[in-house]
Amino acid sequence: MPSANQDQMLHHLKQWADRTGYQVGPIEDTGNDFILEVTERESFPSVQFIHQRKEHPHLLVVGQVKVPSEDRELLKQTMGEGFKQFIWDLKLSLLDKGVDFIVIGEDDSDPDAWEVHLRIFVKEFDPNLLQSSYTKVKNSLISVIWSYKKALDQAAMFTTVSSDTFAVPSEGAGMDFADGPDRTRRIMNVMANTGVIMMVTLMDGFAQTMLGAAGAMASGLAEAFGDEEAADQAVEDIERGAPEAKQQMMGMISEMREQLYAQMADKAEQISPLLADRIFDRGPEIVDTYELGLPRLTEELDDATIAEYAKLLVQEDRFFTEMFGKLSTWMNDLPQLPK
Repeated sequence: MPSANQDQMLHHLKQWADRTGYQVGPIEDTGNDFILEVTERESFPSVQFIHQRKEHPHLLVVGQVKVPSEDRELLKQTMGEGFKQFIWDLKLSLLDKGVDFIVIGEDDSDPDAWEVHLRIFVKEFDPNLLQSSYTKVKNSLISVIWSYKKALDQAAMFTTVSSDTFAVPSEGAGMDFADGPDRTRRIMNVMANTGVIMMVTLMDGFAQTMLGAAGAMASGLAEAFGDEEAADQAVEDIERGAPEAKQQMMGMISEMREQLYAQMADKAEQISPLLADRIFDRGPEIVDTYELGLPRLTEELDDATIAEYAKLLVQEDRFFTEMFGKLSTWMNDLPQLPK
């Protein structure tokens, strides 16, 4: 890879990380062309973007989870032969996630550490490729951590010994097993924002259609009575009033959105048990896969951001249209919540 392209790749990587708000820093003196380490939160495992040689057209996206020996010994003692099945199930789970991995240690049926990696080919700057590969590796690492954590919790029923050394993420973006208010908030925000964006798009289209029809009707009636000046005036009056009518409709949607956020915050504890089915996690996972340069749908959004998303949908932006289609399918497949 030419030096200019290699420098550009590094620049784009940093630019992507800065836009997402992640912490990013280089790792020096490794013998590679460059390594950038990306950390989303302190409680999350870090992910490295590695460019091994300047002539290579690909990046390696790599992360690692180390398992303390005392935790492994506890699991082997309490699970017996079931520990081997636990390791096999974890390997099959990673294969299902579409990532490559290696187990580190003398015994591959009792790994000291798990390394997850992807190889991506970057022909041009694609923030969504960077985001999706980062998310896939990060979520795979978290699933390893939480699989061990779940097994350790079960082992605790048979022994009072527990380990404090195994770092376990405590907050919820993209975790297969994460629960709590953060998970509920992210799920409900995705559902609410998806619905609001659809409503804005439909109402905007409806308003344009109705105003156009009203203008044509007024013009037609005026012309029928032979008054061309009145026809032109009718069209001008309707066009002049269009922005105000549209603003009133957007104001109604804005008020509804704020009320919806307030109700979700007020009833979060009541809502949380209704979201126990893991199909609800699919929505935030879809959102986390895309980088669109806007606040994510997992957050509470303001009117301007909602309008930007609606614009992307109307303009048929490739990435947002793809994401919105997946979210619509997800919402249609959700189990019916009690009223």
